[in-house]
Amino acid sequence: MRTTELRKPPVRRVGRRKGKKQQGFALLLSLIAIAVLAILVTDLHETTGMSFTAAMAERDQLRAEYLAKSGLNLTRMLIGQEKNLRAVAGPILSLMLNGRPPPQIPVWRFADMLLKPFANFNASKDDVRESGIDVDRAEGLGNVHGTFSIEATAENGKININDPRLQDLQSSQLTVASLFYSLLGGYQPSPQKYDPLFSKMDAKGRLTTRVDVINNVIDWWDQDTAKANFDPVSNLMQPGGAEDVDFYRDQPEPYAIRNAPLDTLEELRLVNGVTDDLWATFIEPDAEDPSTRQITIYGQTRVNPNEAAPGVMLARVCSFPEARQQPLCADQTGLEPMKFMNVIAMVRVFTQGAIPIFSRGSDFVNFITGQGDVYKMLSSFGGGGSTGGGGLLSGGGAGASATIFTPLKLTDQNALTEMRKLFSTSGSIFTIEVTGHSGISQRHIRAVINTDANWTPPKPNAGRLPPLGIFAYYRID
Repeated sequence: MRTTELRKPPVRRVGRRKGKKQQGFALLLSLIAIAVLAILVTDLHETTGMSFTAAMAERDQLRAEYLAKSGLNLTRMLIGQEKNLRAVAGPILSLMLNGRPPPQIPVWRFADMLLKPFANFNASKDDVRESGIDVDRAEGLGNVHGTFSIEATAENGKININDPRLQDLQSSQLTVASLFYSLLGGYQPSPQKYDPLFSKMDAKGRLTTRVDVINNVIDWWDQDTAKANFDPVSNLMQPGGAEDVDFYRDQPEPYAIRNAPLDTLEELRLVNGVTDDLWATFIEPDAEDPSTRQITIYGQTRVNPNEAAPGVMLARVCSFPEARQQPLCADQTGLEPMKFMNVIAMVRVFTQGAIPIFSRGSDFVNFITGQGDVYKMLSSFGGGGSTGGGGLLSGGGAGASATIFTPLKLTDQNALTEMRKLFSTSGSIFTIEVTGHSGISQRHIRAVINTDANWTPPKPNAGRLPPLGIFAYYRID
């Protein structure tokens, strides 16, 4: 009997194939996890690096800011100690000035050098090592993780075109007008090199002359709405109509005339006629060097001949009516003014700017009128006489030469007295610019301080001038 055997169906190896699929899926998950983890690590690294860099930048900015503040306050302290330094160095300076009393010592010019141990301790050690001074023993000095640089200037070495706040408004206007007109070359014979600046038409065909610029500046700070009208021939302020406001209304963003004293020098750029060319020629010839500025909005109308640029000194002299027709101001060839500027530059190179050559404002008036030891000495050097002894700035004959300028002749004693009042050898308002550096960061502070001992706070406030002066302006960038 045949038996029927039932065949078993083939066994499918499902488990093995399933295991292979699971292994492939696990590999894919691992790759995805690694990729996600790599992205997370990269993002964490980048975020951490950026945070660390930002923290370092903020740290360096804070260091740079406080280094700049330190430089500012140290400079204020140095200026505050000028009287004490003058008392110590007075006998030596008086001897060098042929017995004349020492004037204010320009310590602010050397602030960057004198304060170097505080700004760059390691570099200062090398500078003073030869003098036998061991700064390592000084307390409070060391690595401050940065440096600072200082530029300080006296504001009375410039011409003030802001409201001088004289009692009479017309007197204030006339004082500013004559000074500014002289600086712009208005009293010099034409044609002259500055004429092209005041003969250009603007985009709307308007011409702005020297007198227009001066009137516009005065209209900006005087508090009335009447147009200033300066007449340089008669040296008077003539009656005018209403202030010209069309220029200000035509601007893309119109604005009004301020009719109040200027707060900053940069505000002057808003005045009609103050172009970039005029700014670079008369106001700030070198934007990187504050000492080249010829215009200020601080202080009074006196000019310091020990601080002023030769052009500023000449402008102040030639604003005086009796001097305008004399060779020093009216030489059409420009030779006499050039002699004056060269003489001043030569003396300052000779003294290295450390020794003020004029003790009082009257010394400068004596100089430009051909009197006094300074003019005699320079005449001798130029071949006009023999050199005498008795001091660094003393000299013999006062003869004329090809290198010394022709002095002024002021016959009116009242005029001579008034001119002496135009100059002063002491200043109380200073601009201090300090730049702090730390790492790749830097902060810049520009401040104007007033150290006038006669300063009193405006009413109803009461008080006295702080030892380091008060701030008239403060800006940090």
